Amino acid sequence: MSDKEKYGATDERPIIEPPINDATAAGGDDEDAMSLHEVYEKLGLGWAQYISWTISFLIAYSDYAELTLIALIIPYIRCEWDLSPTFEATITISIFVVYAISAMLCGKLADIFGRRTVMMITTFLLIVAAGGAALASNKWLFLFWRTITGICVGANFSTIVVYSTEFCPNAYRTYGPVISIMGSYFSMFTVNLFGYFVLNATGWRWLIIIITIPVIPAFILLLLFPESPRYLVVSNQQERANSAIKTMAWLNGVELPPKFSVYCHQESGELGSYSVLWKTKEYRIPAIALAAMYFFNILLETGVLVFLPLAFISTFCGESGKPPKRDRCATLSQQDLLMLTVSAIGSLVGCVAAFFIASKFGRLKPLRIGSGVQIAIMALLFVCFGEFYLFGVATLIKIINAIVVMIIWIIIPESFPTIVRSTATGAINSAGKCGAVVGTSAVVLLFYVSPLLVTGIFVIAAISTFGFSFMLSKETRDSILADT
Repeated sequence: MSDKEKYGATDERPIIEPPINDATAAGGDDEDAMSLHEVYEKLGLGWAQYISWTISFLIAYSDYAELTLIALIIPYIRCEWDLSPTFEATITISIFVVYAISAMLCGKLADIFGRRTVMMITTFLLIVAAGGAALASNKWLFLFWRTITGICVGANFSTIVVYSTEFCPNAYRTYGPVISIMGSYFSMFTVNLFGYFVLNATGWRWLIIIITIPVIPAFILLLLFPESPRYLVVSNQQERANSAIKTMAWLNGVELPPKFSVYCHQESGELGSYSVLWKTKEYRIPAIALAAMYFFNILLETGVLVFLPLAFISTFCGESGKPPKRDRCATLSQQDLLMLTVSAIGSLVGCVAAFFIASKFGRLKPLRIGSGVQIAIMALLFVCFGEFYLFGVATLIKIINAIVVMIIWIIIPESFPTIVRSTATGAINSAGKCGAVVGTSAVVLLFYVSPLLVTGIFVIAAISTFGFSFMLSKETRDSILADT
């Protein structure tokens, strides 16, 4: 089988040819020139992947813990600093807004300067920002440090999925996004538990410090671990690429030829170029479809997360119209904890289910089926039969939503080449956080007007996700992540 047949290269997509190594120059055998695909298959699965997955899990955990945190501590800082509703909303929304901007910008920077470089800077800043927020003496300092946190979180999550995926041979590349997403969902579960016990015992400042601890070992591992070899090869950093591959071989206990050089089958083009994404049809259509689907799914995820607690404390299931007002200094209740925990468990179950479903049945069919099921589940919110019913619907929504989101994240790194993989991932992730802002705002503004109107928005979002899934026509499960 020729290289073009194996990797899908065409005349319109020139490839980087194997470099001439010492053996070739001497007229010897060219067996030391290896493609990236061949190198990764030879390296197999080992400690190199385990370490990259550990970094991915820890950073994803800390990032989403920071996002989950604000919902828990807002009643406490509201009481401590007597926050106005406007300032409270600013603190809540600001982190999602800067997250969206940062994901867009830093995704491009990770394609230009490297994944590891961007993450080392942002993880260090995240540690500093968390310390600053924990020690903030007033609301303005707190807002400043939370804004810096949003920048770091937006940069980290997009980049860590790409980074961990690019260390994997094709048979294991699904683990990169799955472990990252599991880290984020696991943080939702544990932070809620920490919040219930720590907040009432020691206060919100200690909670910020505790949830930031996992990012410290991740930063240390990043200092010791190499850059993605895939990125180094396509950015023409051959010596660093060979060194990174030697490190992976040592960690995995694999012996490489004494003299070797690595090359890739890669579309020529500018690193981190939005024009490459937009002008190339096979990248533009998946980018639009995945961004739209992620926007509507995160709208559903965050919107439902805000909607269900409001449904509990209101008389939505009764005869009266408006819910009773809560104490401005109210603490996290057992009912709040139970709802948040149920949601987190549902997300974890959906994440695990998505991994096995996508591995066995591919990406597109489960994505479309899951999107279709979401429409039916959202329709259930039009009817309410009490708390037990709402808990059941909440769990089911989180499971199906997590399956759809997880499959989207599995597809993303498989759909784009290394030169724009992080750029595309950042843009899609940014769209998702825009969905979070829209979903949260819609529920807060419209719930007291009409809960049915809010559930109608959820149904429309689910239908939109289902529709955009048909823009994806290429099954990526069996494709080779060889930078074609």
